[in-house]
Amino acid sequence: MNANQSEPKLTERAGFWERAVAYLIDGLILSFVTSAIVPVISFGFLLPFYWWADSFSNEPDIVPFWFIGTGVLLWILIWGAYFVGFWVRRGQTPGKMAMRISVIQTNGSAITVEKALLRYLGYIVCGAFVLIPFLWVVFDPRKQGIHDKFAGTCVVKIGKS
Repeated sequence: MNANQSEPKLTERAGFWERAVAYLIDGLILSFVTSAIVPVISFGFLLPFYWWADSFSNEPDIVPFWFIGTGVLLWILIWGAYFVGFWVRRGQTPGKMAMRISVIQTNGSAITVEKALLRYLGYIVCGAFVLIPFLWVVFDPRKQGIHDKFAGTCVVKIGKS
């Protein structure tokens, strides 16, 4: 497309607020689903394996890290199946249906599996960049987030009085 051509007029583009409300609706639905599924899988099926694996480790707190890793992986898979599945089958998630908006390709055609997977990968990458400043605390020896380092601050525990 050269500078004299404009993008084809398909329909009016959905703005920030319509998209944000749709994502909020989807997030609420998915929060209920993941809060029901992840503990069942983690505690019911994986906890015995974690305890067994922990018995071979010299690290005292390996089980919580396994749970965090498994929880994050399950979250990514469940949310991915939801978004990619709805985008490919209907072009809309339930949140987008409620807001009367849809995902299509820029040429006006329905979204493909490949495009849906790329779109979801974009969600993950953007989400990771949002969380990195806060998760930095886990790896920093002084337990400061990037925002703490930037501002010269830290978070401390208050002793009981």
